[in-house]
Amino acid sequence: MSGEEVADVRLRTLLRAFGDDGIARWLLPDPSARPAVYREWFGMVLEHAEREGSVLTGEDGDAVQVWLSALHGPPELLDEAGRGRLLEIAGAAAPRFREFGELTSANHPDEPHQYLALIAVDPAVQASGIGTRELTAALRRWDAEGVATYLEASTPRSRGLYARLGFRDRGAPIELPDGPSLYPMWREPNAA
Repeated sequence: MSGEEVADVRLRTLLRAFGDDGIARWLLPDPSARPAVYREWFGMVLEHAEREGSVLTGEDGDAVQVWLSALHGPPELLDEAGRGRLLEIAGAAAPRFREFGELTSANHPDEPHQYLALIAVDPAVQASGIGTRELTAALRRWDAEGVATYLEASTPRSRGLYARLGFRDRGAPIELPDGPSLYPMWREPNAA
């Protein structure tokens, strides 16, 4: 899914980075359904994160981070209306979206933290260091505030990157039925 026709550069980057990855294929096995569902879903996520967290975008828009605050309770990727709308647009795949949300929520830490719900790098510049640079800048912010961070790595490759940035595995992988695994990872703030 290219996302070329999307005006919002943040949404375009999310669509290009995640439109056909393992999680996207598991959530929506029908590739023809992905563009419309993901466009609306990611749009709702961005709007919600702007209210309940932060959306960090590199100056060129090629990297996007969606952070949600879990300082005073569990983070929510969408509000109640957004969750209802997502299940509506997902159609026959709605049970997968529901199961994905239940599995990730059940594994979410109770301790106060910032949650990196999504980080996307445009495929045209992946492996160039831009994602590491942007994430390192965000982690410095949370370090300065003395706040721990949490994420679920979606591939063994990304898990390795996050480990190099100080994240450690937190519990067993989250196994999506007949699908990929997610790797819960926690990072204590760096006092240096």
